[in-house]
Amino acid sequence: MDKSRSNEGMAQPDNPLQPVLEMIQGGDPEEICRRYGISRDELARRFQSFKESQLQTSLAQDYSANRVGRNDPCPCGSGKKYKKCCLPRHEQVRQAMPAGEAQRLEEKAKLQGVLDQEVARGFDLLFAKDYEKAKKVAAGMLETCPEDDRLHDIILNACMVTGDYDEAFRIARRRWQVSVEEKEFHQEHGFYRREGPDRQEIVHFYTPSSWLEKFWVARKARTYGKQFPLGSNVTIRNLVSKLDLANDKQRFTARQWEGLKERESALEPVIQDLRAAGPEAIAYLIPLAVHFSWSSLFVPGLLAAYDTDECIQLLAEVSMFRFPLLTQLCLESLERMGTRVIPRVREVLERDTAFDELKVGLIMLLGQLPCPESFALLTRWVDHDNPYVVHWAAEAMKRHDHPEAGPYLEKAKARLEKPSEIAGAIQELAKG
Repeated sequence: MDKSRSNEGMAQPDNPLQPVLEMIQGGDPEEICRRYGISRDELARRFQSFKESQLQTSLAQDYSANRVGRNDPCPCGSGKKYKKCCLPRHEQVRQAMPAGEAQRLEEKAKLQGVLDQEVARGFDLLFAKDYEKAKKVAAGMLETCPEDDRLHDIILNACMVTGDYDEAFRIARRRWQVSVEEKEFHQEHGFYRREGPDRQEIVHFYTPSSWLEKFWVARKARTYGKQFPLGSNVTIRNLVSKLDLANDKQRFTARQWEGLKERESALEPVIQDLRAAGPEAIAYLIPLAVHFSWSSLFVPGLLAAYDTDECIQLLAEVSMFRFPLLTQLCLESLERMGTRVIPRVREVLERDTAFDELKVGLIMLLGQLPCPESFALLTRWVDHDNPYVVHWAAEAMKRHDHPEAGPYLEKAKARLEKPSEIAGAIQELAKG
């Protein structure tokens, strides 16, 4: 057979690791081999080569960052002495390094140590409510390490708390775009573009999903700031300010739901007064919801108590913030209101399609409110482009026990099924 014709229709990647990267992401090995014109043995060989390359990089970093004595415990955590464990391999790595490479790695490791300390200090300052100093610490480190998302996150959080929603929006949108670009580049090349081909630059990227959440919160915070301008009701303002007592960690030590109940009990008179204040209080309450704190957890219950269409929409939008407990409280409030919330929930589901993966809570809510309208909505979502969304839409549809659900669920199942034969190898790589 003419070899020039035998590869017709097959992709020829510039990066020989591209088939491996697609396999790690869950691709069908048989389909990958067919598309790139390689055998299963060749795919396995490339996968093994990739694992060894990752190990070499790890060892090189360990060597530079962990200068331990021969008789000290091995930094890998095996419990053996260093000389009886990783030292021989680290020495091989050192000997194979080009001249000056070990020194470069040591300097990079030192900078990484300083960076990690400053990141921790920045977040500590946020928790201490010293927002300007937190921003200053993060901004200073960004001059040296401009691609560390933790530093951008510190500044974003400070902006959200202080009401600088425009700047928070700009940060979140830009870092979301960067995270998407870097994920796509890493999938194709095996390293991040902004760390450079020689990997000299220090980078720390959040996932696109993480930045998408922050982008949504900042976007809505900016919208709410215009939609609900603060009025001059001093009584309501003072009531809302009293909710800040819930953030006193010395007074309230319980966590999770127990912690919420403890705080609700202590602040019940304030909550009752805010319920009585009615929807006028929304403008003063909604700023609490856009940055997570204990006081923000009172917002869903109060919005539900006001029981307006506008409050239903706010509960649906805030549920997409995906803050701990806050999202669940919003969804539980909507569920208690019953099927009458579905028109407003539908409006939120159908808008802002770039944020669809944040809507899975609302999609699952449709499963808790079975009726013809919610089933009709789910039939659209089980055909979504995002498999993550499809999975949860199918789970919600199962709860309906609808006689017409079968074909939709079969189609979703066919899309979601993936071969599992490489699962063990991928887990091994992740550990290594």
